[in-house]
Amino acid sequence: MQHAMTRYPWAWLAVMWLLAMPTAATNIEKSERLVNQHDLATSVAIGDYYLKQESVLAARSYLSKLGQSQNLGRDWNAGNAHWRQAESAIVTALTRQTRSDFSSMEWLSEEWSRMNATEFSEQDLDVLLKHFGSEVGRKQAMILDHTVAFHVMASLSLAGKIEGSVPGTEADRKRMQDLYNAEDEAMRFDPNENPEGTQFAFSPVGKKYFVNAVLKVSGLITRRLYQTSAQLPKRVEGADAGAVRDAVDGYLRARGG
Repeated sequence: MQHAMTRYPWAWLAVMWLLAMPTAATNIEKSERLVNQHDLATSVAIGDYYLKQESVLAARSYLSKLGQSQNLGRDWNAGNAHWRQAESAIVTALTRQTRSDFSSMEWLSEEWSRMNATEFSEQDLDVLLKHFGSEVGRKQAMILDHTVAFHVMASLSLAGKIEGSVPGTEADRKRMQDLYNAEDEAMRFDPNENPEGTQFAFSPVGKKYFVNAVLKVSGLITRRLYQTSAQLPKRVEGADAGAVRDAVDGYLRARGG
């Protein structure tokens, strides 16, 4: 009698898939624990600053066009209290959306965990979890997080995405700078007193993990920022439209229109 696996090759594939499932599930679980060892607050602050800048610019572009289409006159500008009321409402609404799309970092946790589970064996993940759970490992995780933030900022700057000091973004800029400086100070340690850290950094799994995190994770963050910012001009018209109408009505009443 012909063997069932030969007669029905799909059955063999199904068995292999079922056998692989526990390992895949284990790798995902360990990858999630590994990602949780990181704190990307500085990268989030950089992204928040950039997205606040883009939200403010999108709001001002929209309000300027609105003024032209409704013949609101020269007094309808960023120096007018009613304009500022409308701008604030728009930026607040857009910021709520960007926090969901970017700042929560839930999307990154999922992508990073899948990447780790695919590119590292279960044994590698065990080594990484043990190392990053140690004192020197926590320092190196901080170094890695800081390097990711540096690459995100460098990417935005080199691409000309950072406008400088856009009015309305001062608090976000200060938060970003304060977090970056504090992280830069906190991550420092003497490698001569921590040979295990140097040994890990030059090990195959250590080097691969650092390269993946710095290049691939910073790339994921930057791409998400570009995607999120590209949506802002499309979202701005519907961002708290009622508050914008109220601001325009207030402006017209104030000038006797």
